[in-house]
Amino acid sequence: MVEVVINQLSRSKSLRTQAGLDDSLKKENSSKKRHHHNPTFNHPFTPYDVQIQLMEAIYDAIDQEYKLGIFESPTGTGKTLSIICSTMSWLRDLKREKHAMTANGLEDEDDDPDEPEWVKEAYREKIIGRMLADAKDYENHLEEIKTQDSKMVLGELKEKRLNQHQPKVKRTKVKAEVISLEDSLAPDDYFSDDETKGKSQNNIKYSEINSEVQKLLAQVEGKSTNTEKSSNLNKFPTKIYFSSRTHSQLNQFSDQLRMTEFPSSLEGMSERIKYLPMGSRKQLCINENVSKLKDTQKINDACIDLQKTGGSDKSKCCPYMPNLKTEHDEKLINQFRDLSFAEVHDIEELHHIGKHYNVCPYYSSRQSVELSEIISLPYQLLLQKNSREVLNLSLKDSVVVIDEAHNLMDTITSLNSASVSYKELVTCSKSLNTYRNKFSKKMNSGNRINLAKLSKLIVIIAKFIAQQASLKKVNPGLEVNPSEIFSGTTGDLLNIHSLEKYLSKSKIAYKIESYMEILEDENQGSTKKKSSSSSTPLLFKIKSFLYCLSNLSKSGKLFFDKDSDGGVLMKYLLLDPSEEFKEIVEEAKCVILAGGTMEPVNEFTKFLAPFVPDDKIKIFNCDHIIPDCNLNVYPITGFGNQSFEFSYEKRNDPIMRQELGRGLIRILQNVPYGVVVFFSSYAYLEGILEYWNKTGIYDEIQKVKQIFQESKDATADSTLESYSNLITTQRKGAVLFAVVGGKMSEGINFSDDLARAVVMVGLPFPNFFSGDLIAKRKYIEQKTIEDGGSSALAKENSKDFYENICMKAVNQSVGRAIRNINDYAVIYLLDARYNKPNIQKKLSGWIQKRLLRSSTELEDSISKTVEFFKVSR
Repeated sequence: MVEVVINQLSRSKSLRTQAGLDDSLKKENSSKKRHHHNPTFNHPFTPYDVQIQLMEAIYDAIDQEYKLGIFESPTGTGKTLSIICSTMSWLRDLKREKHAMTANGLEDEDDDPDEPEWVKEAYREKIIGRMLADAKDYENHLEEIKTQDSKMVLGELKEKRLNQHQPKVKRTKVKAEVISLEDSLAPDDYFSDDETKGKSQNNIKYSEINSEVQKLLAQVEGKSTNTEKSSNLNKFPTKIYFSSRTHSQLNQFSDQLRMTEFPSSLEGMSERIKYLPMGSRKQLCINENVSKLKDTQKINDACIDLQKTGGSDKSKCCPYMPNLKTEHDEKLINQFRDLSFAEVHDIEELHHIGKHYNVCPYYSSRQSVELSEIISLPYQLLLQKNSREVLNLSLKDSVVVIDEAHNLMDTITSLNSASVSYKELVTCSKSLNTYRNKFSKKMNSGNRINLAKLSKLIVIIAKFIAQQASLKKVNPGLEVNPSEIFSGTTGDLLNIHSLEKYLSKSKIAYKIESYMEILEDENQGSTKKKSSSSSTPLLFKIKSFLYCLSNLSKSGKLFFDKDSDGGVLMKYLLLDPSEEFKEIVEEAKCVILAGGTMEPVNEFTKFLAPFVPDDKIKIFNCDHIIPDCNLNVYPITGFGNQSFEFSYEKRNDPIMRQELGRGLIRILQNVPYGVVVFFSSYAYLEGILEYWNKTGIYDEIQKVKQIFQESKDATADSTLESYSNLITTQRKGAVLFAVVGGKMSEGINFSDDLARAVVMVGLPFPNFFSGDLIAKRKYIEQKTIEDGGSSALAKENSKDFYENICMKAVNQSVGRAIRNINDYAVIYLLDARYNKPNIQKKLSGWIQKRLLRSSTELEDSISKTVEFFKVSR
């Protein structure tokens, strides 16, 4: 019945006003290009030339209908602010044009040409006039909230009960009933979809239909409902999605966005930025009984469980869960949204706003999507289709910005890959049997059947690995045919998909894990219960592996590898991330990949987005904001009579290790304050330091600058603090030995005196014989030949991929050298291979530009270093 009413009402002209915005965007863009008239793109400061160039390039990429833009802007050049200003300026320009068309009644191509002009005029005056008035009222409403409520909520964070839920204390008591440990760990009854099918279908009450009809009628009349103060003009379909890897990076984005202000798209009124930061339950949950669990998966399960188990007994539900079918809760959600939009807020402030209104910010924020202009979210929420669907996010005709995109391919691969070791399978099998024996009488048939099937499947996989190991067929990278796993067994009759679903829907994984921890404590005689919140249950790792096993992609491979202890593991690896990325690119208007170190760019064009034509890709390398004279880059071929080639085969040569130490001393003697030296691995760093200790070189280095060393096991904070204090407070010299891909190679700010020089020892090629790399190289070669390429081209593409991994890591590490416009430093690339053209062309553009190709011997570069610091200081 609801669908019938909606279909009838949607024919009305007033409803087509908003629908027309969505459908006409592509048509308008194909015939007319926007021209931005503000040369600074509304930048809050006076932008540098390189920032203007970057903003122009991003605006152009979106406006000229490029599907993919790849932008490199070194750290310290104001990349984030440039992205914000260019994308928001474009969006406001687009909105201004569309609103002008709406005001003139031009957006609706379904208009009857014979319709009298007085009808059209009446429509514009009554419907559109009211929409404009509502939009203005909404902006005034947000200004009032900002003035009256924002400081109170986010400053004092007063705990008010503004809704009609039961007091939290009372609900907490209900949740805190005394339950025996055995009962708490017993499995909840589980029913398959078939068992529950048909139990709540077509159960739509007349009152719900009536409520929906009333809302639609209000839309037709152009009126706001009692709880809705926004206008249809505020609901613009095109949005900007900004995604980055870490929570701190997204908070930095919020800070930068607060600095900006953009011309209104609505004539005669101001318009604030409507920004929505989206996050996980772990970041947004305000139910202390749930958020205290810490582990992300536990929080997710506990939240979902509260929704399922509450049923009609509201005292067992989460007291903050909004009910969209009630006018009261709808009002609460709108209050949450409006306070969120009153100013630019980060994810922590969204948490506080939800706490203020006692309404769940995780679920309430989804209702803010429609009115938002710019949405930020972590990689995982953007890159996984099911996450986007859950959050009601549509990328259609929108601009997607992926920051720190040098991590993108690895992230997509990681999200769609899984592994499990033989040792883990055996451990899990024992745990399942122990748990089943203990709680068999408390299980319903759904649990018994699924746990028995799961146990059988784990045993089959474990036996297969053991059998292949006895036949010596578990070499890293050796491909596994999934059908061989179940050969000679009845395992192929098991529905892996339904077992994976069972693990997702039931809470059995945590119950088993908790029970095994209690048994372990008892066996050890411990009186203190171990916390299970610090790690994810092993069954979830196996669940991820089973999911991959039941959803095998033709661009993925199942193969053997070794775990950290040298044991055998089976891994499913997504070898072609382009398939997962393709849907995002095709749905979005334009995808912007941005980062401080995007070279080698062909990694993206060849391996991530090969489906995008070259003429639909815009590539832009932004120069650094520093003057050319503030950075010198020296490719060093050797020292003394020793040539430097730190390849795996040659790097442990005693003479080369000795000359490396002597050469490093020469660098440290002539570079003031801090020097950061990067090695290819922790093992190699440890080996070098051990050799230098034996030969006395370590003590010689220590006399020149105090040594600090990155540790694989310890956190970086204390080391960085001591290193920084020695340089900035005591004004002494120090050298920090770090590892490429380690804790110091990304996200650490070595500005000014903390890194007057960065030294890269060798080229950090990954292990050529690792299972992952073998599988990826084979796939690239095979795909090249399948696409019509020669075997020679296949080898070349494989080599290119291998080099790209290395050079991406080099660029990321040496980028630590320059962090602001006044910074200056030197970079030493210690390896003869840095003189090769194929290596040099994969350095970041701003580094290539300052590469002194004539300086190839370390002692030659020392004299240039002395002159450099005389001038720079």
